Order: sequence, then C-alpha cells, then structure tokens
Amino acid sequence: MRVSAPLFRLRVTITYLALAIASSIFLSQLRPHAQWHVLREASTNLHNLSDGHIATLVASVFLTDGEVNWLWLASVVALFAVAEWVSGSRRFLWTFLLGHIGATALVAIGLFVGIHANWLADSLAMAIDVGVSYAAAAVAGSLIRYLYRSWRIVWAVGWTALVAVAAISDPTFTAFGHIAALAIGFTLGAYYIRADSIAKDANTFDAASTEPPQQDTAMTTLMTHEHR
Repeated sequence: MRVSAPLFRLRVTITYLALAIASSIFLSQLRPHAQWHVLREASTNLHNLSDGHIATLVASVFLTDGEVNWLWLASVVALFAVAEWVSGSRRFLWTFLLGHIGATALVAIGLFVGIHANWLADSLAMAIDVGVSYAAAAVAGSLIRYLYRSWRIVWAVGWTALVAVAAISDPTFTAFGHIAALAIGFTLGAYYIRADSIAKDANTFDAASTEPPQQDTAMTTLMTHEHR
C-alpha cells in the first residue's frame, strides 16, 4: 500500500513513460524506410490533419524523430512527475492535452496561412512533426501556479527567454509551436491561480457559516442572573 499510493498519484506520468519506451523500442526494431513511414503516418503535420487523421494527435506524443535522446526523455518525465504530484492527475492531464493539441492547432493554422499566401514552402505541409515537447512546454508554464509569488516572474521570464532564444537561433515552425505551448501553459497557470483562490474563499465562507453562533458572554451572564 505504501508503494502503490505514490505510484497511483503519478499514474499519468508512468503510463506515458511506459508507452514512450515501448514505442521507442518498437521503432528501433524497424528498418529506416519503415521508421520513416511510421513517423510520416503518425506526424501531426498539416497534410495529415487536413485529411482528418486526428489519431496522430495521440500517436505523435510517444514518438521521436531520429534516435531517442534518453536524457531528454528522463528530463521530461521528471517535469511531468513533479507537475502531476503537485497539481493532481486530472489537472495535469488537462494541461498536457490542451498544450499539445492547442499548440499543434495553432501551428497548423499558421502553416496553412503561410503556405497559401506563398510565404512558406509547400513541403512544410508534409514535414515530420512528432514528440511531446509542446505538452512539456505547456506543463512547464502552468507550474507558475505552484510557485511562491516571488518566483513566478523568474520562472516565466526564464522559460520565455529559453523558447525565444531557440526560436531566434532556429526559426522553425516547431520553435514557434513551443512559444504557443508555453503561452497556453502560462494562461492555464493564471486560470488555476484564480480558480483555486475562488475555491479557497468559498471553503472559508462555508466553514464560517457552519460554525454554531457564539452568545456574548456578558449577555449570557445577565440572563443567568435574571433566571435566579
């Protein structure tokens, strides 16, 4: 029981880790052409999304393009574990999904507009776009809710600088997807701060309203003497 309780508290993170490792092992057993085919079919690129391949939104988060970076995976899992532990599985999962799906949708819209306006190359519609980095950026941004107020600005500025430098040094659509995902995370973090504050105030009001009324001591003493 002592072991299962912490594991259950991290059930989403553990499930993700298990599926990511299984997917990596499966992909490593395939030949290069077969690997490319799997990644192309699982990619959340504009071509697949336009054709209605919504399942790619799920499959893509468990895959990586190229050889697996186990240090990166370990870092992401550590981030997820901390986020799920402090926020709860339900809130963590919602942040994960909204960050991943929201950033993917914004990138797809940007690519659609850019390609049709002849600002971007048509080949970007078929680009391989897999991985969990959008979700990770959103989760990192949302953690401002669980930091002391003095650290929230430092956290926000640090992550913003990190993704901005990455976008400047390598201005790909993925880099701008990370910016969008981080913005989603910050927005969710602000929402969680407000929602938890309202819930705390409501609980405080309910607790105060259920307390039995306390009679004034002087009035009680006076009534006692009158009855005598």
